[in-house]
Amino acid sequence: MADPIDLTGDIALAVDGAAARGHTLVVGHVDDAGYPVVSFRGSTQVHDAQRLALWARNPEDGLAKAIAERPQVTLVYYDPDGPGAKYLSFRGRAHVDLDANDAVYAGMIQGERDQDPERKGVAILIDVESVQGFGADGGFQQGA
Repeated sequence: MADPIDLTGDIALAVDGAAARGHTLVVGHVDDAGYPVVSFRGSTQVHDAQRLALWARNPEDGLAKAIAERPQVTLVYYDPDGPGAKYLSFRGRAHVDLDANDAVYAGMIQGERDQDPERKGVAILIDVESVQGFGADGGFQQGA
């Protein structure tokens, strides 16, 4: 049986600041034509114990547009030498959350804030349904 979702601890150590260490998380979603799309998201961060967050610089297209109809996303992380978990694979449902804009923008690394200094983007929150990973204590599974 899998443990409940808890993104604190070793998961947060790995995710928060991953891009600054050169190990940006990859996010996957499905576009309007039904094709999978993957992209690096240096703004990815742990928002709370059950949700990840990221910043979408273009609120009218790409990921922000796609999740309105197809909220299912996946994220992957790998850094064998970094802090916390070494490998993570997340599944969840994403949505734009304008109320989280200030917190998500503030939580990004400076290099990501520099890409949108006028803050034209939007916060995307991901309700994590499952995470598989590998850390110092071996493999683990949380959620469904």
